[in-house]
Amino acid sequence: MPGEMEERKDQTGTCGAMTVKEDITYQTMESFGTSGAWWSQYVGGFAEDGDGSGVSCREAIASLLFDREKGIGLTCYRYNLGAGSADSQKGTFWDVNRRAQSFETEAGVYDFEKDANAVWFLKRVVELGAEEVVFFCNSPLERLTENGLAHMTEGGGRVNIKPENYRAFAAYCMDVTEHFRARGIPVKFLSPINEPQWDWTSGQEGCHYEPDQIRDVYLAFLDELESRPGLKGLKLSGPESGEWKGQAQAYTQAILGEERLRRHFDGIDNHSYWTERIDKRIYKSWMNALYPGVKLRTSEWCEMVNGSDFTMDSAFHLAREIADDLRILDVVSWQNWVAVAPGGYRDGLIYIDAEKRKYTALKRLWSFGNYSRYVRPGYVRVYIKADSKAQEKMLPTAFIGTNDRGERELVMVFLNEQETEQMFLLKGVSGYTHMSVHETSEARDLECVSEGTFDGDSPVKIAGMSVTTVVLTKKKN
Repeated sequence: MPGEMEERKDQTGTCGAMTVKEDITYQTMESFGTSGAWWSQYVGGFAEDGDGSGVSCREAIASLLFDREKGIGLTCYRYNLGAGSADSQKGTFWDVNRRAQSFETEAGVYDFEKDANAVWFLKRVVELGAEEVVFFCNSPLERLTENGLAHMTEGGGRVNIKPENYRAFAAYCMDVTEHFRARGIPVKFLSPINEPQWDWTSGQEGCHYEPDQIRDVYLAFLDELESRPGLKGLKLSGPESGEWKGQAQAYTQAILGEERLRRHFDGIDNHSYWTERIDKRIYKSWMNALYPGVKLRTSEWCEMVNGSDFTMDSAFHLAREIADDLRILDVVSWQNWVAVAPGGYRDGLIYIDAEKRKYTALKRLWSFGNYSRYVRPGYVRVYIKADSKAQEKMLPTAFIGTNDRGERELVMVFLNEQETEQMFLLKGVSGYTHMSVHETSEARDLECVSEGTFDGDSPVKIAGMSVTTVVLTKKKN
């Protein structure tokens, strides 16, 4: 063994140890997910076979996202409750797909045959295993806004809905939620506000709010929710701040500083755009001091960089963001922004050629899957640390849980952005008898590269330029 170890060290230039302490625990995971905004309303209609496989384009995409064997096994889906700009065709939108329908035909009257393509996706992903659905709004209904539009044409830094319409906004959202929950859609969260600090003057549906205004919106929604026993278990979520810095604390305080809302909200959902590690540490320290025990969720992120990318570069960016949010913020859920996009931007997990009905699964889809396929709801993050700074740069995360066969698992994810293979011994683990290694790299898409008996005396190897998941299992006799 010493001779083999020395030989491998010479080949890789790395050899160390990772220490796992299963008795030091952090957050319990709830979900990994993505949003159907701006693509499901047309991709949901792609019932044709787009690649000669005999499977429709929409079915293949749904499986890549939510099927655990064919895809990455996401368990959360964010469905956009539109404000009706697609119905009225009013307002300025540079991309027609950023318009969204509402289910209203007039106040209190609904046509649930509308938004049929997006609803097809909503139903299909639930069939494939989505356990958690979030209904979210970018803007109130057009008929309720001050200017009759789903965004501002000027003065974007002011709210576009009057307080007397808050309750009607809530009633609409909950009418729709009741309809879909009655049909088996597991809507667990309702989020009426999106990135309230920005000025929404054009481009997409959106609405600005000041902190005291979001407090009053949420109170109106809570009043409506508490009047509907049929919606028992539904939670309001938010404030969906666009970042964990800036006004994020003020928006969080607007919710948690109000007694009724504090009793209702067991978690805060924000987005991770433009937020450095130091900003996340500051926000987390602030939460620990004022509101310990309140869970955090990253409900939206994409890289926000122009240009298409099919390589591991954007895959590493996504995986780093997940790892940072898990390790610094202790988030219990992490959700990518759009699942499918036309290209030209580092946002979607899948690129779609709408004209040809053809799609491309990207490396960032599979690097996301290094977490979502193996870190399942209910798994608990535990302590893991490398004995060297070089290997700690792999941002290791570790989770324990019970798999579908009733076996205990230890799931570890590593980001090796070095050209050289990394090799280490695992310390602090015992009783595990089986190991599988799953790699995303330029050559592999979440592929199982090794599987067999786990020997705690043998080193674990992480390929260069890869995101890799190592699963240890206590196999039943």
